[in-house]
Amino acid sequence: MKQASAQAVSRRHHREEGTGLDRRDFEINIYGLGLMALWTTVNTIVLPMRIEATAPARLQGSALGLVGLVGTGIAALAQPVAGRVSDAAPLSDRRRPFILAGTVLALPGIIGFGWTSSFALLLLGYVLLQVAANVAQAAFQALIPDLVDERQRGAASGAKNALTVAGAALGLLGARRLIAAGAGSGAILIFLAVVLVATAGLTALWVPAIPPLPKNERQGCIAHALNPRHLWRSFAETWNRSAPFRKAVIAQFLFLLGTYPAQRFLLLFLEDRFGSGASASAAAGLAGAIVLAAIAATVAGWLSDTIGRTSILIVSIVLASVGMAGIGFAPSLAVVAIAGGLVAVGNGAFQAVNWALLSDHVPEGEGATAFGLANIATAGAGALAGLFGPLVDLMDAVVPAGTYQLTFGLAALVALTSLFPVRSLARSVRTQ
Repeated sequence: MKQASAQAVSRRHHREEGTGLDRRDFEINIYGLGLMALWTTVNTIVLPMRIEATAPARLQGSALGLVGLVGTGIAALAQPVAGRVSDAAPLSDRRRPFILAGTVLALPGIIGFGWTSSFALLLLGYVLLQVAANVAQAAFQALIPDLVDERQRGAASGAKNALTVAGAALGLLGARRLIAAGAGSGAILIFLAVVLVATAGLTALWVPAIPPLPKNERQGCIAHALNPRHLWRSFAETWNRSAPFRKAVIAQFLFLLGTYPAQRFLLLFLEDRFGSGASASAAAGLAGAIVLAAIAATVAGWLSDTIGRTSILIVSIVLASVGMAGIGFAPSLAVVAIAGGLVAVGNGAFQAVNWALLSDHVPEGEGATAFGLANIATAGAGALAGLFGPLVDLMDAVVPAGTYQLTFGLAALVALTSLFPVRSLARSVRTQ
């Protein structure tokens, strides 16, 4: 049991300075900044540029959809598998080696994705990048349950989500600066690779080793973790072991399914309702939303350690849902800005506190696997949110005057359904 004791000492050392936010909350989560900088910028800016350079003009829409579909599928499959391997690894440190290996493996993926003139090779490079990044992300996501005492996981989760928001902003702003200076996609990818490698290096420097679980507590070895039959059985065991964890995952799926349309269709809504000039206002509003989301994540995560997770989640769901409906019915850009602020605050708070809730209830030593399974809910919500696209087109053909009111109103109702698993979870916590 020496290994388990060493892990407990590591936890006490991490948090013995006091409660609330401290420097270590940001240190163990710094890799999230690099990951979010990479994926936000690649999917938003670089991928469309590379599609234009490698796919025929008449097929670029289909090519973009294919890459997005393949990427979502790879992420949903690779992350829980990589997580199970990380959990089962009998290494002296079962987290940092996977973070570093995934980062190193991502570099040839970035090269293949960024400098090929063939769409097939671009797709191959993107797949390699997805696999590598998800190997690293699976191990990284287990750091909070591995290192942070349950009473302070809200603060740590708030720091994590604040850093991911900062990473998205860093990637997008850096890319736009490079584009303004005349640089192409290659320079942007080099910038993103530097950020990713730097944050991986800081993680290796700042994060302590996570020793393996005692042999009698592990769900098999690495060979078992890669055996499809054993892998499926172990996934089912991890999923079924904690009812609160399952409810938190379901709440995450429903909340994201409802709030994703605000991100995907906001520009279309603004241009349709208020004219093409609204896009410039949207850019300024996005910067404000990023700041609000980061502040909300940090404050809500810390506050949830004091007054409880579920009460904060309920408030965040209501705020985001009201904001979604407010966007759809907004008579002016000023009202859109206020409603968008509610969505940003609700989303930032929900993401931080739900992550802490998931961390509270992951099975001991199986954080990488559990969060990999939770990521399937995130990927599934992103994929299903695409159904709002045909809905917008249908509404526009049938009731053009009410297209966005109905679309955003329905999205708000979907987000509100996440209250059911959260309230159920709250009741189960009170009865324990």
